[in-house]
Amino acid sequence: MRRLRVDLEEIAMAMEMQMSENESYLDTETGEVVMIPHELQGEDVFDEEYVEGLPEWEQDLVPLAREVLQGSERYASIPTAPSYEEYDLMVEFAGSVSDPRLRELLSVALDGRGAFGRFKRVLQDYPGERDRWFRMRDKFSAERVREWLHELDIEPTDGEDSQ
Repeated sequence: MRRLRVDLEEIAMAMEMQMSENESYLDTETGEVVMIPHELQGEDVFDEEYVEGLPEWEQDLVPLAREVLQGSERYASIPTAPSYEEYDLMVEFAGSVSDPRLRELLSVALDGRGAFGRFKRVLQDYPGERDRWFRMRDKFSAERVREWLHELDIEPTDGEDSQ
């Protein structure tokens, strides 16, 4: 297993924030997370006229986009975290709440569309439980990232002895 200095939180955020129009990648040599916007994900990035019409900040990303599109093994596509995983975690958290009133409020909040927002609004009135929720979610996210990195044969480190 290869040791690599990575930012677990940044990778977790990329997993949770992946949008269909953008793709995030882990540079498996540097540990950096890079994002390629939708406009640079097609064969158009090999067309100089198309590239010249892009904003300067996107033009700066064209060499990276080309490298990724050409199948470089250096960049690993960061997977999107399925929303059901966070929902299941919210259900688990709600079941672990000792205050019966809050447990009931969370249970109701988790029923139906808009559950994520309702869950978070309920927790706004319970700062201690809200903090506990964020710790639980962060721990879960870090573990999901570690598992993914393990699949890539990467042992994450935050020290200077990486790579």
